[in-house]
Amino acid sequence: MGSTYYVSATNGNNNNPGNDPNYPLRTIQAAINKAQSGDSITVRGGTYTERLHIQKPGTAGASFAITTDPGEQAIIDGTGLDIPEDAALVVIQQSQNVSLTGLTIRNSVGCGILVGKSSQITIDGCKVEYCQAGGLFADQCDTLLVQKCDISGCARRFLADGASDTNSALGVRQSRDVTIQENLVHENSDRGIAILPGCEKVKAFRNTCYDNRNGQIGITSSVDVLIDSNLCYHTGNTELLTLQGQRGPGITKHDLAQYRTGGMWHTRNIRVVNNYIVGCGVGFQTSRTGGQLTDFQLAHNTILNSTESLLDINVINAGTLSYIENNVLAAANGNGIVHISNGAGVIWRNNLWSDFPGMNIFNPVSDIVEANIGLVDIDAPVVAGEVKPDAYKLAGGSVAIDRGIPRDGVATVDFWGNSRAGAPDIGANEFPNPTTREPARSAALPRSGDRITDGLSALYTFKEGKGRDVKDVSNAGQALNLRITNESAVQWTNDGLLVKTPVRIISDQPARKIIDACRASNEITLEAWIVPANTTQDGPARIISLSKNKVERNFTLGQGLWDNQPQNLYMARLRTTQTSTNGLPAVISPAGTATATLSHVVYTRSSDGQATLYVNGQARSALKIAGNFDTWDNTMQLMLADELSDDRPWLGLYRLVAVYSRALSAGEVLHNYEATFITDNTLTVSFRIVTGGGRGVAPHTVEFDSSDSVATAGIATYYWEFGDGQTSNQANPTHTYEAAGVYSVSLTVTDKKGSVKKLVHPDLITVVPAPLPPVPPEYARFMLVEIGTSAIRAFGIQYPNYRCAIAWNDGGPAIQMFFASVDDVARTFTDETTKLIWVDESGAD
Repeated sequence: MGSTYYVSATNGNNNNPGNDPNYPLRTIQAAINKAQSGDSITVRGGTYTERLHIQKPGTAGASFAITTDPGEQAIIDGTGLDIPEDAALVVIQQSQNVSLTGLTIRNSVGCGILVGKSSQITIDGCKVEYCQAGGLFADQCDTLLVQKCDISGCARRFLADGASDTNSALGVRQSRDVTIQENLVHENSDRGIAILPGCEKVKAFRNTCYDNRNGQIGITSSVDVLIDSNLCYHTGNTELLTLQGQRGPGITKHDLAQYRTGGMWHTRNIRVVNNYIVGCGVGFQTSRTGGQLTDFQLAHNTILNSTESLLDINVINAGTLSYIENNVLAAANGNGIVHISNGAGVIWRNNLWSDFPGMNIFNPVSDIVEANIGLVDIDAPVVAGEVKPDAYKLAGGSVAIDRGIPRDGVATVDFWGNSRAGAPDIGANEFPNPTTREPARSAALPRSGDRITDGLSALYTFKEGKGRDVKDVSNAGQALNLRITNESAVQWTNDGLLVKTPVRIISDQPARKIIDACRASNEITLEAWIVPANTTQDGPARIISLSKNKVERNFTLGQGLWDNQPQNLYMARLRTTQTSTNGLPAVISPAGTATATLSHVVYTRSSDGQATLYVNGQARSALKIAGNFDTWDNTMQLMLADELSDDRPWLGLYRLVAVYSRALSAGEVLHNYEATFITDNTLTVSFRIVTGGGRGVAPHTVEFDSSDSVATAGIATYYWEFGDGQTSNQANPTHTYEAAGVYSVSLTVTDKKGSVKKLVHPDLITVVPAPLPPVPPEYARFMLVEIGTSAIRAFGIQYPNYRCAIAWNDGGPAIQMFFASVDDVARTFTDETTKLIWVDESGAD
C-alpha cells in the first residue's frame, strides 16, 4: 500500500515530510512532486493559489489519487497567476491511473483542468468555475471518467475571441472510452458538453446542462457515441444567448468538412435516446454544413417548447441506417415544429407531434398528431437550477402510452431506469402501468445483411450483365424469367439494368405462380430498388405490372399520376373483389417522394385489407383495400418498364425487383431496406495501438488491435505492413521496431466473400535512438525529427512550469534556445518536413 501525503493551506510547510497528518505540506504541487505511483494526497480545506502539473505513470494496482479532505472545500485559485491562455490551472499530462476528487478550481486565465495524452483518468466531484477558457478539456486520452462535477461560468473569453475547442465547458477530443455522467454543466459562455473530432466510444449519461450559450451537448466528427438520459434546457437568460440573439440548441450533431459524407471521422453510430430537451432554440440540430446522417438514432426523447424549432435537420446527402422514432415533439408555445432541408434516407416513425410536421416526414401509419400531448405540466416554469423532468412525465391517458415501436437493445429502460417491456411508450418516460398493447410481432428476421425469403414468389437482381433475358433467381417453383423486347433500349451496368428508351420487359407466359400464390393468401408485396431517370414520368409509368392493358390489371406499381397531377411520387393499384378492374382506388405517396436517386419502393397489402406504400423503409401512405383476389385474371403476364399497349413507359435503373405472396411487416420491409446498405458496406477496417504507444525508443515494441474491424460475411485474412519492411498475418500482432524512424502502418482485410479493404495510418509510429539520461517524471523530453530521413534536428526538455529549452543537433539557428511553451516550439519549427516527437514512451505528439 502506498503512502498518503497531506496538504494544508493554513498550517502546512513544504519543509515537512508531508506523510504525517500533523506535519502537512503547504502546496499541493509539493505533494505531487514527492508522491509516487500508488500514493495518495489528501488536501485540507482552504485556498491554494498555485498551478498543478501531474505526470504520474500509475498502474491499475498502483494508482495516484488527489482527494479533498471529507467535509472540507479545497479551492485552487488562479487569480494573479501567470498562466498562458492555452494552458490550464490543473494539468494531467502523460499519466495513467490518476484521479482527482472533490477539488474546486476557479479563476484560470486558460482552462480549469487539462488532461492530455493520458489513460485511466477519473475526475470526480470537482467544481470548476469562472475560467477564461473551458472548464475541463481532455485531449488524446484513453479511458476517461468525468462524473458528478459542477462546471459553470467558463469560456468567459468567447465574446472576445470566438469559439474554440478549448472553450468548451467540458470538452473531449481525440479520445476513446470516455464516460461523462451525472455532471452539472451550466451558464457557460460557449458550448456545454462537447464531444470533439476524433473521439470514439463516448457515453454522456444523466448530465444536466442548461443556459450554455452555444448549445448544451454537441457531437462533432466522432464515432460510437451514446447521449442518454440527459436534461437540457435554456431559461432565456439574455446574458447567455448566441451572437444571433437566440437560445442555444439542445443537442447537436456536426461533421468537419472533410468528413461530411465519409472518412474515418465521419460521425456515425450515434444514439441520442431518453433525453429531455426543454426551451432551447432548437431541440436537436444538425449542422448547416450538411454532414449526412449515418447509422444514427434519435429515439425516445421528449423535446418541448423550442423557440426556433423542435428539430432542424440540414444534410446534403440522403441518410443511411438512420431513424427518428418514438419521440415526443411538442411546442405549447406555438413556435415551429420542424425545419428539414433534406430528410431523405431517414426513417421517421412512431413520433408524437403537437402539430402536423409536414408530408415529407410524417408517417401516416404510425405517427400521431395531437395538441394535447398528455404531460404532467408542459408549461412548468423553466428557472435556472430548478427544472425537474418530473413535470414532463406522461400523465394517465396520454396518447403516447403504448404507442412506440420496440428496437432490440436500444433504450430498453427510460430516463428513470424503468423497463420498456412490451409495447413501449413514446418519449423519455415509460408510464408506470401494465402494458395494454403488445407490440406487433413478426417472424424472426434473418441476420443483418440477408434478405427476407419467406413467401418469395419471384426475384430479379439484374446481375446477368448481358443478353436479353432477366432471370428469376427466387428458387420458388418454376422460374418466371423475363425477356427484353428490344436490347438496344437498355444497357447492362455494374449496378443493374438501365432502361434508356421505352421497352417492355415481359414474361413469356402468364405469371401463374404469382397469381396462384397471392390468390391463396389474399396478400402481396411488391418491392423494387430503382433509380428513376427523372421525376417527370407519369401515366402512371409502369415500374412493375401484372396487367392486360392500361385499364385492366391485377396489380401495378408505378411512378407519377396523369394529366396535370404530380409526377414525383409513387402509386400502387391492386385489383380485388371490391375495387375496379383498373385497381382503383390507388395508394399514393406524397408528392416529392420520388426522386432521381437510388430508392427502395415497397407496396404491401395484407388479408385484412391494410395496404401500405413504403419509400426507403418508411411508410408514406396507407389505405384500406377491402375484398379478395378471386377476380384476378389468370392470363396476365408480368412486365417491367411499360404496359402491353406500349404507352406507359418507365425509364431508369433496375437494381432489384421482388414479388412476395404475403404482406411483409413494417419490420421486414425495413430489414430488406437495411440489408442493401449493410451488404454494400459489409467491410470496415479499423485498428489501434493497445500497448507501446505511437512513439518510443529503439527497440520499440507495439501491440496492435484490429477487433473493431467488421465484415458481415466474416473476416478471412489479415495482412499488416508495419512500414519497416516487416509484415504479419495475425489479427492482433505485436511488432518490434529495431531502428529509429517514422513508420506508416497499414492493415488489409479480406472477407469471406472476397471483398478487400485497406486502411493506412501515415506516420503512425515514431522511433528515436537511445534517449538522453533519465529525468524526473515532472519533466518531459521531446525531439524535432526530420520526417523523411528520421534525422534528429534538436533535443528539447519541458520543465514543470511548461517553459522549454532546445539544443540543436545539426547546427540549427542557435546552439540552445528557450521558449515559453512547447506550443511555441511547434509553431516556430514544425511543418510538413519536421515534426515534434515526445521521447518518453508515455508521450504523444
